[in-house]
Amino acid sequence: MKKTTNKKPAVARRFSDYLIDIGITPGMYINRMNNLVNPYLEWLESKQIMIEAAKYKDLMNFIGYMLKQGKSKFHVNRTLQVISHYYQYKELPNIAQTTRLRGLTRSQPQNLLTEEELDLIYGSYETKQSAGIYYHSDKIILGMIIYQGLDMREFMGIELHHLQLEKGQMYVGERQQKRERYLPLQANQVLSLDRFIRETRPQLIQEESDKLFAPQADHYNLLHWQFKQLSKKVKEQTKAKLNIDIHKISQLRQSRIAYWVREEGLRKAQYLAGFKTVSSAERYQKADLTDLKAQVEIYHPLQYKESKPSST
Repeated sequence: MKKTTNKKPAVARRFSDYLIDIGITPGMYINRMNNLVNPYLEWLESKQIMIEAAKYKDLMNFIGYMLKQGKSKFHVNRTLQVISHYYQYKELPNIAQTTRLRGLTRSQPQNLLTEEELDLIYGSYETKQSAGIYYHSDKIILGMIIYQGLDMREFMGIELHHLQLEKGQMYVGERQQKRERYLPLQANQVLSLDRFIRETRPQLIQEESDKLFAPQADHYNLLHWQFKQLSKKVKEQTKAKLNIDIHKISQLRQSRIAYWVREEGLRKAQYLAGFKTVSSAERYQKADLTDLKAQVEIYHPLQYKESKPSST
């Protein structure tokens, strides 16, 4: 009796190259995208349908299959987005391009911090030696999260020539779901960056690279590890020194964007954050109002007491 093995149809390595070419960050993120498209290819194979022959009704049947498996609407839409990329890679009619499930609610940013709190967190953070060499750039990265609202993937794209220290600004390039923009730097950031580039960075790089945060910016896993360690240290120091609870490091970035929305308006905040749609900035407007209401309830509770008739 022959032993049967369940072999998954391999996604061509060139699909990964295609994803990198269109701006997807190499590493774990691309691996996840490969894992999302594989079930679709397996399903087509089980139905004996070539991807070149798949119709819109077949895609609808696959969506139904995912929902029956208990997959969330968010997961289904994420899978459809990756399938759309795969059709573009194969240069086939893209039956998944505009297909998405409706009824998803996007979570609102929570536990937003004030401008004063952000300044205190940055000012009080002390760079402490830890495993590896990457801690040398911890405070610079922290500053760019707090003041420029950058996310982790954007750090992988920052190159030396993107910094215009004499103008006090930096350039952030376009990538998937983000637009290019020029962002102002704080005066103390300019000084720290100049010192880092001239004195510290040459001692850290192991081979020639244009990336500001080489070598970790060239390797997703290394940068992810640094972010994980930085998040832990920021939480510990902020709690110990300021008695401020940081739940996750993205809270700092979200607080900056909410501040831009409040002080600069939706359109300017959309530009500074690199959002492609103004609705992304509107989330922070609503979140800021919700957070304000919560603070009013906590610090200024209104109590209504019924007046009782006096006994005679």
